[in-house]
Amino acid sequence: MPSGQAAVAAAFARERWLLPRRYDAARARALERFLRVELPKARFYAPLAGRPLSSLPVVDKRTVLADFAAFNRHGITLDHALAVAEAAERSRSFTDRLPGGVTVGLSSGTSGTRGVFLVSEAESRLWAGILMGQLMSPQSLRVLTRRPLRVALFLRANSNLYETLESRRVSFSWHDLTMPVAAHLPSLPGTDVLVAPASVLRQIATTKPAGLRPLQVVSVAETLEPDDEAVIREAFGRPVEQIYQATEGLLAVSCPAGRLHLNEAHVHVEPEWIDHQRFHPVVTDFTRTTQYVVRHRLDDVLLAAPGPCPCGRPGRSIHAVLGRADDVLTLGDVPVYPDVLRHAVALAGELGDYRIEQHGAEWRLATTTGSSGTTERVATEVGRLARRLGATAPAVVPMAWPAEAPDAKRRRIRKVS
Repeated sequence: MPSGQAAVAAAFARERWLLPRRYDAARARALERFLRVELPKARFYAPLAGRPLSSLPVVDKRTVLADFAAFNRHGITLDHALAVAEAAERSRSFTDRLPGGVTVGLSSGTSGTRGVFLVSEAESRLWAGILMGQLMSPQSLRVLTRRPLRVALFLRANSNLYETLESRRVSFSWHDLTMPVAAHLPSLPGTDVLVAPASVLRQIATTKPAGLRPLQVVSVAETLEPDDEAVIREAFGRPVEQIYQATEGLLAVSCPAGRLHLNEAHVHVEPEWIDHQRFHPVVTDFTRTTQYVVRHRLDDVLLAAPGPCPCGRPGRSIHAVLGRADDVLTLGDVPVYPDVLRHAVALAGELGDYRIEQHGAEWRLATTTGSSGTTERVATEVGRLARRLGATAPAVVPMAWPAEAPDAKRRRIRKVS
C-alpha cells in the first residue's frame, strides 16, 4: 500500500477503534503537546509561548486575514495564498500546491468575508482518515471489502484535501456546483455515498435518477432543515447524515442517534453561551500545524444537546447548526433564532421553498408556491410568535425571489439590515 494510503488507513483505524477507548487521556496529551511544541512556531503565538490556552487571545476570521502570514508556520502571505486559490477558481483545476506541498482552499464567504485555509499533505491524510472513521456506516465498510466504495461529492470547489479520499478502496468523484445539477445526474447511478449541500440533495431527491440507491446520504455546507430532511429521507429511504466543516476544520459529524458529535478528539471547543441552549463555538484545532486555529470564534450558532448521546460515542453533541449570527433576526432588541422562526413558518402551511430577509422593521418573504394568502398566513404566525416573545410584530411583505448564484450556499433566513 502506498505510504499516503497507509497513513489514511492508520488514521481511520485509530479513529474507529483505538481512540474511543483512550478518549480523554489522548486528547489531553495531544492538546498539551500542541501548545508546548507546535504553537510557538507561528509568529503570532511565539511571544505567548508557555501560557495556558485559556489566557490566549480569542480571534476571528478578520483577525487572521489581517496578518495571515503570522498564523501559519511557513509565513505564507494572504496575497500569495489568494493568488493560487483564485487562479484555481477561474481555471476549475484545483491541483496546484504552495511550496512544501501545502494545499490552499477558499471558502464561499457566507459571512461576507472569504476565508482562506492551508493544509499540508500529512494533515490531508489525517483529515481523510478521521472523517472516514467517524462517518463510514457498517454497510459502506462491507462494500469496501468487495469493491471500491463510490463517493460522489457536490461542492462549489474541489481541493487536494478532498482528493485525498481517492484510493484503491474509494472511488471519489467531484461534481462542480457551478454547473447545473441536472448535468451531473446521469453519472450518479451506482453511487454508494452521496455528499452534497441540503438544497442540492433535495433537488436530486425530487428527480431521483434510476439506479441511484446510496447507502449513505450526507448533508454538508448548509443548514439541514427539517423539511429538506423529510423529503430526502423519503426519496432515498435513508436517514440524512451531516458533516459540519468550516474553514477552521472538521467540527462535527453525525451519529446513528441523529446528533452531531463535536470533533473534540481533535478540536477543543469552548462554548460562548448565548442562552441556556445556544452557543457560538470558540475552537482550537490541535491537529493542524500548517495554519494555526487557536481560540478561533465562529459566528455559527449551535444548539446544544443535553446529556450523553444514546449512541455511546464520547464527547459533547449538538442537535443542530442553526445558522450564522446574521441568520438571527430581531424584533426590537429581541432575537428570533432560525430554529424558532422555521417552526413558526411551518405552521403557516405548505410554502415550498422560501426566503425571509429582514430589512429594518420590514421582513420580506419570497416563496415558490405563489399561492394566494401565503404572505398573510406567514404574517399571522410571525405575529403570534412576536406576542409570545413580548415584542412588536414586524411588517411581513412579499418580495421577488432573490438572485442566487448556482454555487452559493442557500440561506433561507437572513438579516440584511
